[in-house]
Amino acid sequence: KDAQQLTFLHCTHYDHAFQEFANDDKKRFEEIAGIIWTYVLNQDEEAYNDQVKRLATYIEYQYVNLLHGVPDSYFWEGRIPWGDIPDFASMKDNEGKELEELGDVPGVEMLPKP
Repeated sequence: KDAQQLTFLHCTHYDHAFQEFANDDKKRFEEIAGIIWTYVLNQDEEAYNDQVKRLATYIEYQYVNLLHGVPDSYFWEGRIPWGDIPDFASMKDNEGKELEELGDVPGVEMLPKP
């Protein structure tokens, strides 16, 4: 029940950001970044701004894709061509220093690159 309430609140905040700031790209992006920091990254003070920006860009892209890119018939048939997940290579820390690339992590399988 708690997860359902949190997820609903999370999605409601996205709805608010896209409605309230429909004509203000900068403010909408800031709101989306804040939503991600709050609900996805659990207000982690050590989260990287670069990561938040990449995730916010992904959310914005999916929104624009659904609203303007996907034909209505595809939407109603459930054939939505979702965009690729963000590339987290060459990330920078909050001081602008490039982070060490992640190598193989034992026990974690990576999807092959397209």
